[in-house]
Amino acid sequence: MTPQEQAAFVKAYGSNVCHHPDEVVADFVSRYESGEDIDYSYEQTSIMDALGVWHDAVKFAKEKS
Repeated sequence: MTPQEQAAFVKAYGSNVCHHPDEVVADFVSRYESGEDIDYSYEQTSIMDALGVWHDAVKFAKEKS
């Protein structure tokens, strides 16, 4: 994800899920996208689920273009 896409994801997460503060979501996404081996905890499940949906939506949109 580009930095702009990461910012868009954080904004979408905050508007639709809002389980974590923007800073926590941005840090998680940045670490995930850099390939860091993240220890997923129950608390981060909503971010990971939303990120999976985000990537599927982007893939779908690109296939339809």
